[in-house]
Amino acid sequence: MSFPKPRGFHSTNVSALKPSILPAIALVVFLAASFARPSSLFVQAGDESSALISQGNDDLVRNDAPGAEAAFRKAIDARPEIAQAHRGLALALWAEGKGDAALREMTIATRLAPDNSDDHFELGKFAWALSAQPDNSKNGQASNSPSDLQTLAIKEMNTAASLKPKDAGILLSLARMQLEISRSKDALANAQEAVGLAPSNPLAHVVLGESLLAEKEESEAESEFKKALELNPNEGNVHLELGQLRALQHRLDDAQKEFRRATELSPTSGPAYAAWAGLLIDSGHKSEARSLLEKAVALDPNDWFSRYRLGVLLLEGSDTARATEMLQTVAKLRPDFLPAPEQLAFGLLRRGDAAGAAKQAEALLAQDPQAPEGHHVMALVLWRRHDLEGSLAECAIAQAGESDSTAMLALESLELWQLDRKKEARASFVRAAKMEPHLGTAEVFCRLIYCEARDVGAVEDFLRKNRYAIAPTETP
Repeated sequence: MSFPKPRGFHSTNVSALKPSILPAIALVVFLAASFARPSSLFVQAGDESSALISQGNDDLVRNDAPGAEAAFRKAIDARPEIAQAHRGLALALWAEGKGDAALREMTIATRLAPDNSDDHFELGKFAWALSAQPDNSKNGQASNSPSDLQTLAIKEMNTAASLKPKDAGILLSLARMQLEISRSKDALANAQEAVGLAPSNPLAHVVLGESLLAEKEESEAESEFKKALELNPNEGNVHLELGQLRALQHRLDDAQKEFRRATELSPTSGPAYAAWAGLLIDSGHKSEARSLLEKAVALDPNDWFSRYRLGVLLLEGSDTARATEMLQTVAKLRPDFLPAPEQLAFGLLRRGDAAGAAKQAEALLAQDPQAPEGHHVMALVLWRRHDLEGSLAECAIAQAGESDSTAMLALESLELWQLDRKKEARASFVRAAKMEPHLGTAEVFCRLIYCEARDVGAVEDFLRKNRYAIAPTETP
């Protein structure tokens, strides 16, 4: 089966998931980066507040987030108008996993010091990280949706860039965000400007290459990736991007070599393992992909799409308990990503629980009546209930929105045959076989439509009478 890409990701990138601008697991790196960008606008505080802020900063450096939080809160109690205290409290709260509260405090800091580009930069990183990792909000229900947070992140990064227009780092962060939400033209403009400001920075050339790739300028993208390698031959991320470029060019062997090199140079890069796994899945090597996905998930627990892919492979391999746990986690992290609960419904069908699958289908349809996932599951459920007409109607709706309609076409062909609509049945069967060349075998056909034992005979009879329609034409 093919895996749907996460919604909102630019289509030219075959990587399952781009690394977040601010991964939650890179806390030490993040704090170091934060202190490397000291606030340029320091409000003179009284001796007590200044001492408390200094104490809080020292606690953060020592990774004592609770101590830092206490110090910054005391400073705010004494002088609530000091931006540095709210900024420090935001960093401490983030370190404790209280993302939503951290976002609020950094927002206060930017309001108190609106001309401080560094605080806008940090607020943008916070918002972006939370949009990709909603589980960071451990202090209650998040008050903003992922799309709201992404909008806030872009706004704050733009503000930071306008306040500090010669800062290549801000432009690169902004460009990466814009790439993630398919604003490739804006990303390209910012990446080009960053390269002009920092021509010897390999990351700038990588981001420019990514932006060109998103704009389908493959040769120019390759040139930028090669420039990045000239500047730093041991940069694993460049090989990751080259691998994605080779995959787009259908040079799969070269793509696999690049992904392998990326993991050798950057053995802790979850995205490199995820991209390599995606290539193997798309080329039919699922067993090899599983071990790579295990590494990707272990390296980045917030990589929900790799977790989804791994859950699907585990489900196909009958590791039902672990697959269900993974897919339930994905559904919780990304309630808008309907393929996860759809796969949970397929698992129920495999186990013969049509009633449970029906409830899952109804929940999917209630969440989004137009999305194909709910109709796909309902079509299978109605087939189990021998409601062929109802199932055919669901098949038609699902096909209208599915990128891969092989399963629905296969089911449709069987049901049309059973309704004595022979010509239509054969036409659907031929269309399905163009996407799945092994559809003429009962094993593959039944896998697509989740047959029960009692269905195998009917499928074999259908294939026996129609297999000739998809047989290759012999050349004289």
